[in-house]
Formats: sequence, structure tokens, C-alpha cells
Amino acid sequence: MTTIGPSLTITGEITSHEDITLQGGIKGKITMEGGALVVAPQGKVDAEVLGSRMTVQGTAVGTITVDTRLELAPGANVTGALKAPSVVLQEGATFNGTLEMPRPGAAGKGTGNLKMASSSAKSDARVSA
Repeated sequence: MTTIGPSLTITGEITSHEDITLQGGIKGKITMEGGALVVAPQGKVDAEVLGSRMTVQGTAVGTITVDTRLELAPGANVTGALKAPSVVLQEGATFNGTLEMPRPGAAGKGTGNLKMASSSAKSDARVSA
């Protein structure tokens, strides 16, 4: 597992075969050929992201495409185009942009698995396709 510390900002292309925890910043392109990307609460991504799994606790701007699961944790602030077959949007996360949820393993568009977590009895969430 690799950790990119809070004082480090990387500009360019990153390719990884292992888990990355981002506490600093990345601008450019991130390709996760193996492992998961975790953007920690103080982490910032301004990039095109390609991978299998991603959890955002901090800030992400750009195009994010994952093969299995994308989670926006409480406190996450995400802006851009998301594409993932399974998306978890926790209460307290902010998302502005587009969402495409293809079926796992299927080419083209389809119905995915969207979960919105809420600790309150009533939830006001709107999703349009």
C-alpha cells in the first residue's frame, strides 16, 4: 500500500498496481491497474481516474470511471462525471455532475446499483437518468 502524504502534490500521470491512500493532491491522470484508491478527508484529486474501486472522503474533480464500486463518504465533495456499476452515496457527501451506472460486465448503459445512506428516518434524494 502506498500513502501520498498531506504535504505532497503530484502533477502528471500515475499508474499503480497496489492500494493508494491520498492525503495530499494529484492533478492529471490516475490509472489503478490493481488495488483501490482512497482519497482521505484532506486529499484532493483533480484528474481523470480509471480503476476498480475508489472511496472519496475528501475532494475529487474530474472524470472517474471504476469497474466495481465507488463510495462517496460523509464529507466528500465530488464534481464531475462518474461511471461505476455500484455507487454508495453516504449522508453528508456532496456530488455535482453526471452519473452513469452500467451493469457489471456489460458493455453500454444499463441499470446499476445506487445506494444512498441516511441516518434520518426521512431522506430527500433525487436521481435522474
